[in-house]
Amino acid sequence: MSREDLLSYYERELAYLRQYVREFAAHYPKIASRLSLTAGTDSDSMDPHVERLLESFALMSARVARSTDDDYPQFTEAVLKTLYPHYLRTFPSCAIAHFEMDRSRAAQMSAAITVPRGTQLYSRPLHGNKIMFRTAYDVTLSPLQLTAARFRSIGDVPRALSLPDGAEALISLTFEMQSAHLLTAELQLDSIRLYTRGDPVFTAMLRDALSMKVLRAYVEPAHLGRWIELDRMPFSAAGMDRADSLLPCAESADPAYLLLTEFFAYPEKFGFFDVDLRRAGRLGGRQFSLHVVLKDMAAQSAAAQALAGLDADHVLLGCTPVINLFDMAGQLGERSRTAPAADVYCVEVNEQDLHACAVYSIDSVAQVTESQRGTQKTEFEALESLQHAGHAVPDRLYWQAYFDDRTTQDNREEAISLGFLNSRMERKPPPAALDIKLTCSNRDLPERLDYGSPAGDLMMEGGSFARRIALLCRPSRSLRFGREHGAQWRLLSQLSLNPVSLAAGAGPVRDLLRLHDLQRSANSVRLIEGVKKLTVHAVTAWMSERTFAGIVRGVEIRLSVDEEAFAGTGTGVYVFAQLMDRLLRLHVTASGFTQLIVLSSRTGSELLRCPRLAGGGCLI
Repeated sequence: MSREDLLSYYERELAYLRQYVREFAAHYPKIASRLSLTAGTDSDSMDPHVERLLESFALMSARVARSTDDDYPQFTEAVLKTLYPHYLRTFPSCAIAHFEMDRSRAAQMSAAITVPRGTQLYSRPLHGNKIMFRTAYDVTLSPLQLTAARFRSIGDVPRALSLPDGAEALISLTFEMQSAHLLTAELQLDSIRLYTRGDPVFTAMLRDALSMKVLRAYVEPAHLGRWIELDRMPFSAAGMDRADSLLPCAESADPAYLLLTEFFAYPEKFGFFDVDLRRAGRLGGRQFSLHVVLKDMAAQSAAAQALAGLDADHVLLGCTPVINLFDMAGQLGERSRTAPAADVYCVEVNEQDLHACAVYSIDSVAQVTESQRGTQKTEFEALESLQHAGHAVPDRLYWQAYFDDRTTQDNREEAISLGFLNSRMERKPPPAALDIKLTCSNRDLPERLDYGSPAGDLMMEGGSFARRIALLCRPSRSLRFGREHGAQWRLLSQLSLNPVSLAAGAGPVRDLLRLHDLQRSANSVRLIEGVKKLTVHAVTAWMSERTFAGIVRGVEIRLSVDEEAFAGTGTGVYVFAQLMDRLLRLHVTASGFTQLIVLSSRTGSELLRCPRLAGGGCLI
């Protein structure tokens, strides 16, 4: 609850009280005179103590009224904090970082170097504070560089090549080894991740072309001079796995909801592709081209005209999404004035300007003790954890975090508080010598960063083999889920998935998307309205797994969308379809399956048929 939100309730309650005071004074003037109250238009009491009592009661009534309008947020927040805590937290600022490699540096390399996911990057000081970022993907730096990218007419293919029916265009990517003494086979690089960039309409069409419109793929080693057909498509969209999430994802939670949150908060995270290089590597040589033959790309179509300008600047290696999160040590400060219980203390960041640092989450709490046997650390479990059975002793302590949503710019130190309880749910004072591990952010400072410096925008400890680490765009602003009346209850109702909700059509799907739309921009609203129709049919299919083969009952889901509504976000239809595929599978129990078929609402044609997925719901 923000202070501005509470103010309107306070003013309303105070107005009610003054109205009742006037009525009371009119009916009981003798008693009212002893309280210095009047029945006139000026209902203020001349007694300052009575006036303060009225104002205090108005404040308490305002808090109760606000909680009532929120439909008892203590329950919804407790459930969300246990299952999907990211719904209660600010979504930090994000950007795309590029580890730039020039020809001279690449020529010096004899093997690929991986900058692992979770590497900490930092900026030059902004108002005296470094802005910290954490990488979301592994970044591969290698002597293999992408030197050309082209979109061409299908007439440019070799005449001897037999093309599939419907082939209308071609995208070619050329890779070249910069090291004079190294061949692709010696590099032993199975795949490499590339990032597609440009204006939103261009990137949406490029990403959909590489994902949904590839009929056949070829590799052309320069030393052989001929096209060799590949047995599988070399491009696969990245960013859909739990290991690629921007935010921490609990193992007990399904990542589908987190991915949907990231899709609306920072869609550029899904602009990456993994390129399979295993066949090209086995063919040897120092240069090769990947050619993909495309369908539905007539020369006069909007997609073909938009992609005509494709070049190497639109497809980059060495990129990763970065998010404004970093690890810090914490300590307990003064007793919290806003927590709903005693013995709850504010969590403060050690040796950090509070103006530039906000606590995102408490990761671990431990007590450090010194003895003759050395330093010992006793870990405390969170109250919401599932580890209580292993520590069922009365004196075992558990920690509980309190997030204060009423925090303002002038009162940041109370953003999060910490308290302790035993297994009988009795409040206990905090132990001494606590070791508190935190994940923090830099609040709204990242969006003020400049980018495009010739010397690079970010740095990493120990340096990097890259020439510089550049930001490809200004960091996004931090976002937060709406707290309007009933929003959390609507979110909980959407999380309790079942086959009945699928039968309700596209309406519940649009409602779920609106609840996750953190940006609330014109493009995101248009995307949501682009979900036109959803129908469900019971089907059976033969499914063969390693440990099972047989006929399985499942659900075929047909989703009609307006494909033009997805151009403004830059992600295209394919990424959205993959997210919906993972989300809708939760409506069906693990003994069944779902298959999503995406249709065009304009033409009725099939845009995408997803593979069958085993249901993700629990059968209780």
